[in-house]
Amino acid sequence: MKSWVQMSGKIIIASTLAGSLLAGCSGGKQEGEGAGESGKQEPVELVFYQTGNADWTEDDFMNNYGNYIKQKFPNITPKFVPVPASKNMDGLITGGQQFDILIFSIGHTHLNLIRNEFQYDISDLIKKKNVDLSRFEPFTIEQQKEIAGGGIYGLPLSNTSPVLMYNKDIFDKFGVPYPKDGMTWDEVYDLAKQLTRSDNGTQYYGFLASPEHILKTNQFSAPFVDPKTFKPMFDDPKMMTFLDNLKRFYELIPTTDGKPLEGGFFASTAQSRMFSKDKTLAMWSHFSNSAVNFPDDLNWDYASLPYFKELGQVGPQAYPGYIYISKTSKHKDEAMDVIQALTSDEFQTIRSKMGIETALKNPEIKKTFAQDLPKYKGKNIQAIFPQQYAAPAPLTEYNDLAWKRLNEAFGDIGRGKKDIVTAVRDSSELLAKDIQAEQTKKK
Repeated sequence: MKSWVQMSGKIIIASTLAGSLLAGCSGGKQEGEGAGESGKQEPVELVFYQTGNADWTEDDFMNNYGNYIKQKFPNITPKFVPVPASKNMDGLITGGQQFDILIFSIGHTHLNLIRNEFQYDISDLIKKKNVDLSRFEPFTIEQQKEIAGGGIYGLPLSNTSPVLMYNKDIFDKFGVPYPKDGMTWDEVYDLAKQLTRSDNGTQYYGFLASPEHILKTNQFSAPFVDPKTFKPMFDDPKMMTFLDNLKRFYELIPTTDGKPLEGGFFASTAQSRMFSKDKTLAMWSHFSNSAVNFPDDLNWDYASLPYFKELGQVGPQAYPGYIYISKTSKHKDEAMDVIQALTSDEFQTIRSKMGIETALKNPEIKKTFAQDLPKYKGKNIQAIFPQQYAAPAPLTEYNDLAWKRLNEAFGDIGRGKKDIVTAVRDSSELLAKDIQAEQTKKK
């Protein structure tokens, strides 16, 4: 039985699946089913908001989460606030919109949860509901405890990290061996040199990475902002090494009449088009889940993200997605029951089968990754799970500002407009002003 269906590039859970899963369950109480005795419960509406799916409709939400929730908890009516209703949360908050459950990536947690003061420590609810935190990848919980100063605001709902994706046809065309798991950056650079070439009027490119995403998850765990002083840390030697490594790949790209490279070489959407539609990019690094929308005629595969010799086989940092209970919610108990259901082995297995990485440690769930997606058949799935994730870099409420400034700086570096030292110095000065402006707003 197909557990999910794919429509218009979106992955959605078929509503019939939730019913069939429950029908097949034994009479025992299911994990996360604390509010499942709905006959004894009053009707409750829980309002959801999430970032990362700007085109989601109410139907998309229901097919991904809502129908499963309703099957588990018939007394709960999930309501979704579409992202297009406001490009950020400000308009919704000003309009008096209340939220119960919030779903944000780690990158949006400070920006949307903490900056808007929706954070709520669920430590007591975790104890009350007997939530077993040891089921989750340890770094996902450690990251939450760091953000909450020892408490915990949310549980990990999903995970992803950068990986290397490559077009087999381009390698075959030029007789270059495919990349393998466990390669160093130097080895991948050698491949990129062989594949950056023109053939019959078509320019091919060896390697590109989405700077925004690979910098956020850098293998050195280099911080962007000092968590104590809030001073920019772009000039940290580890970050400078990472920037220098990425820079050399862009230096391979030929320019026209000495003009700087176009912005598309630094934007993930344009890179995705070069890799999957134009088929002129041999290797691309982005989050592993970006492969879900590749066309069926693309002859591609995964390899693990290259390693730095000095670090050994340390992969990138993870980029989890978390599910939170809003401080303003009047139904925190019910919200916690829903969170338990969405982080249960059952639901996480459903999501894993359709190409959404779990943040649970359970190796059996990881083995099910993308089993129900034909385009992943025969792919090197193990490459997306690093043998060792890099430790999470310290986060602050100003990291979203820092990511923006460093991404801009790398654009200048990659285009050859500025050397690394100058670009880092200039972006650090701009970030310091950004942080000062934010701090002034609070006073």
